[in-house]
Amino acid sequence: MKKTIVTVLVVGLVLLAGVAGGTAVMFMHFAGISVQAASSSTSTCSSGAAPAIAIGGLPAVAGFSSTQVENAAIIAQAAKDAGLDRRAQLIGIITGMQESQLGDDPRSKLPNGDGDAGVFQQRTYDGWYGSLEMINDTGYAAKAFFEGVTAKSSGDYGSAGGGSGYGHIPGLKDIKGWEAMTPTIAASEVQRPAEQYRGEYAKHTDDANALLNALSGVDVDLSTTDTAGGCADGGAVNGNVETVIEKAKGLLSQGLNYGLGSGDQNGPSGGAIDCSAFTSYAWKSGAGVDIGRSAQDQWNNLAASRVTVDEIQPGDLIFEAWGRRGPTGDPNSISHVAMYIGDGQMIESSRSKNGPTISSARLEGAQFVGIARPTAAAAGEAA
Repeated sequence: MKKTIVTVLVVGLVLLAGVAGGTAVMFMHFAGISVQAASSSTSTCSSGAAPAIAIGGLPAVAGFSSTQVENAAIIAQAAKDAGLDRRAQLIGIITGMQESQLGDDPRSKLPNGDGDAGVFQQRTYDGWYGSLEMINDTGYAAKAFFEGVTAKSSGDYGSAGGGSGYGHIPGLKDIKGWEAMTPTIAASEVQRPAEQYRGEYAKHTDDANALLNALSGVDVDLSTTDTAGGCADGGAVNGNVETVIEKAKGLLSQGLNYGLGSGDQNGPSGGAIDCSAFTSYAWKSGAGVDIGRSAQDQWNNLAASRVTVDEIQPGDLIFEAWGRRGPTGDPNSISHVAMYIGDGQMIESSRSKNGPTISSARLEGAQFVGIARPTAAAAGEAA
């Protein structure tokens, strides 16, 4: 798909959002990280912290080629090296998936009609992102995606972006407020596709999460401050999940009714609270994490920290689409959210039971959409 020419402040940016493909693979070993062994487990680094990724000795991931896994790992490490979090890693990976099938589309080795190539389909003309050789280096391309390209002299790569100095083409870090955008919009702000394609990146979110979860299970030897197993400090539930659940359970004895639109992150209103206000209150009061008001907002805000049924932990949110806001089971039609509390149970403000209650966790069925894990980075900054 062709991208439109867009001027943002002083930055003129033209990119391709199209179908192009494979990339020349560049093996890279990042400082301070060496592979010891590949683990078959997929520890869930779903906190906002970016999991450290090792290049080489990568695990096989069902449904993905070795090229895709390697490029995902390089993109993830580039985000971490740029001081960014897991949400940024996800944004980079969904972008590579949309632009080039993470390097599996062989057409991206050579420039298309607009001069765009590589995993991110970046322009290879003078003054743009880099030469074809540079763009086909996934490490370089990923760094350009996250940090942009700054010209060091007149006419140098990056000069097409304009601005101060000799020019700068912006990356994700340059996009004001990207942390509060949904991943597909953040990706679009960097890539600048035509308006009708701005939502296309979203369809790759689940696959990107699967890759990140698999890659974070690689055993690595870190000389940095990261903890073993690839997860940086911060914890998937910020150490406050017990308090979050206590806050939710504290509403059970208050005689509250279910009321659509009732309550918010500060608690019930008029003696009632709906499902999303219930979870919002629990996470805000228990951990200081703002996950958003509506169930759909919460699902969207937590796109970077979704987990599988096998990975579910207490505090995780369970999302459902019962058909009241669109097709049953459609992730764009979320109509209910509940919180998992362990031992196969969840706590929710239920319409059918007219208020807060503990129920058996519904982790299958036509209405089931998915599970997400609130964290300060993945949720609070996104809400």
